[in-house]
Amino acid sequence: MDSQTKRILAATVLCFVVLFGWFKIQQALHPAKPIEPESNQVATSGPAFGPSSTSQPAHAEEIAKLSPAPVTAAAPEAPAFRAVSAEATTVITLGDDHRDRPKEGFHNPYEMKVVVSPIGAGVDSITLSRYRNKVAKDPKHPDHDPYKLLNPVVDEASGKVYRSFVSEKVRLVREKQDVALGDVLWSVRKSSDQGGETATLQTVIRPTNGQTDLLRLTKTYRLDKGEHHLKITLSVENLSGEPRKVIVTDRGPIGLLQASSRMDGRRAMCAIVDADGRIVPGENAQRAAVAKAEDSTKEFPPGEGHILWSAVSNIYFTCIEVPLPQAGSKAPYPSYLSNLAARTYLDSPEQTDDLTLEQVFAPKAPIGAGGTFRVSLEAFCGPKSGHLFEKIPDAVARRYDIVSDPDRSRCTFDILSRLMVWLLAFVHRWVGNYGIAIIILVIIVRLALHPISKRGQIHMMKMQKNTQRLKPKLEAIQKQYKNDKQKLNEETMKMYREEGVNPAGSILGCLPMALQTPIWIALYTTLYTNVDLRHMPFFGYIRDLSAPDALITFATPYHLPITGWAIRSFNLLPILMAGIMFAQQKLTQKLTKPDKPVEPKLDADGNPVPDTMAQQQKIMGFMMIFMGLIFYNFPSGLCLYILSSSLLGMVEQIFIRKHIREKEAVVAVTPKETQPKQPGFLSRKFEELQKQADQARLGQYKKNETRSKKHRKKARF
Repeated sequence: MDSQTKRILAATVLCFVVLFGWFKIQQALHPAKPIEPESNQVATSGPAFGPSSTSQPAHAEEIAKLSPAPVTAAAPEAPAFRAVSAEATTVITLGDDHRDRPKEGFHNPYEMKVVVSPIGAGVDSITLSRYRNKVAKDPKHPDHDPYKLLNPVVDEASGKVYRSFVSEKVRLVREKQDVALGDVLWSVRKSSDQGGETATLQTVIRPTNGQTDLLRLTKTYRLDKGEHHLKITLSVENLSGEPRKVIVTDRGPIGLLQASSRMDGRRAMCAIVDADGRIVPGENAQRAAVAKAEDSTKEFPPGEGHILWSAVSNIYFTCIEVPLPQAGSKAPYPSYLSNLAARTYLDSPEQTDDLTLEQVFAPKAPIGAGGTFRVSLEAFCGPKSGHLFEKIPDAVARRYDIVSDPDRSRCTFDILSRLMVWLLAFVHRWVGNYGIAIIILVIIVRLALHPISKRGQIHMMKMQKNTQRLKPKLEAIQKQYKNDKQKLNEETMKMYREEGVNPAGSILGCLPMALQTPIWIALYTTLYTNVDLRHMPFFGYIRDLSAPDALITFATPYHLPITGWAIRSFNLLPILMAGIMFAQQKLTQKLTKPDKPVEPKLDADGNPVPDTMAQQQKIMGFMMIFMGLIFYNFPSGLCLYILSSSLLGMVEQIFIRKHIREKEAVVAVTPKETQPKQPGFLSRKFEELQKQADQARLGQYKKNETRSKKHRKKARF
């Protein structure tokens, strides 16, 4: 192995080491909770079909601990005010989370099931009826496995339970005292009508040593049939005989699960109404960033605008909380939202489901005697689906689609990502299979880029032949002007003009790949974050195009050394993809091989100089293997796209080369006398840039010479 080859291999290994190091840094900054891939597991049998029970044994034990005890003489450090706990209370369930079963005559009018807890007047859990946690073992007879959108988070160290939408505390401004509400048992009752179901919770605040009620807090949860919005209302009624100013702190949604085994895509964000009245994205933060912030809290300031809504999301699902404006207000935002922040509660690396929002509500003026301060919110609970948002008028008006903006890659164009989503959905409506739709998308992209690919290969072949033909002249010019780079470039460009060769034409050979790269990235974003493709099968064992194909699932994950990558299954598509890409590279090398073998170059000592092109081809062989490793745990839909694109690219290459050879055979043996071609646009631009670079280097050289003369020391003798 010569020294040049050793240096190239060393540089390649160094690049891999740097890349692995970057992956490890990203893994440390954005740790992913190890979960089993959705598509590689089958849900076990759930509860029998029918309405869910409203009793929760876990709550019974917790409620028993919080039940009020007989009040004795108050301790000196006891608070001046307290919230009164209810003596007997229970958990209430709104809606239903079972799927429709037409054969059994069951139709579920609800989009979700909401379990309301009396502890802190919060929501224990929300499950979606139209989506599953795992791929069903039997698609025709799926078991009961509703998607768990919001879940209670238990601190394993202290045993404290954190729930969604809990009213944490109310601050009495004049007394400068916070009254805790999060661990108080609220009285609760349920009511139903033809439109939906409602849970009403209530507690009162009174002096610690008195029986006169100061404030009455009432919280209601309303779930209408066919709605993705959970309506929440919190009322603070002033029962005293004088005005009072209060500040209420509420918790937002909590307990969103990590949706991907590859990365933790959970984040909190907000949307803002700017000074011009437009709804634009506000700040956003991933869970890891919030946990590392001071006090594990990151505030979302409105800037020059007003906060319209806030959300906590994973890559597929979201819970968007919208504070509604006061009755009669023309503004789309409320005036009582005084502060918004994302926060976490737990420090354990194994417990990462604690990302939530903290909202502070305060009336602009004190609540008058007998008056009421009311906070109204709507919480959208469901998928981040553009098709669903388009069907909900409020979602369109409030720009819920902004919630997907942080998921899109910055290495592609937003309009391209949207085009991929639309095109896939359009083709899917005709073929009924997203895998086939992806293959059709490959054909569409290849046909659109075929003229550019054909022109690029023609230019590459012409450039290759011209290089062989002009090689003696180029070597003579290089030998003559080896000490004058500016003159060397000028003479080289002059020779290209005289011979009618466009040196910039070789750029067209790389153009098809450059144009396809943003499409690959856009498709990756589409497959990785589009809930419409979640759990969508292709055929056979490929049951989820948004996850690895998983031909064989391992009982125990295998972690690759150094990288730390977890291999949980044998994925066939990435291996086939790497093999096809390697075959395509070999075919390209065969088709671009010169007719006559290139004579080896010799250095000053007469030793052969390694061929740079051959070294690059060897490196590309290593890169194909590395590409297989990178794409091993990527969505099977993306691997299917690249696999199909590589196969069609090979066919396209063979077709174009055959067409070029047939065209060359028709051309007359003796070329006609023609005038030298005028340089094209790319050639002129290339020459202008080359001249500018040469002039800049010459100017810098003169400056350095002048500076060295000024600072040159004079001889002593």
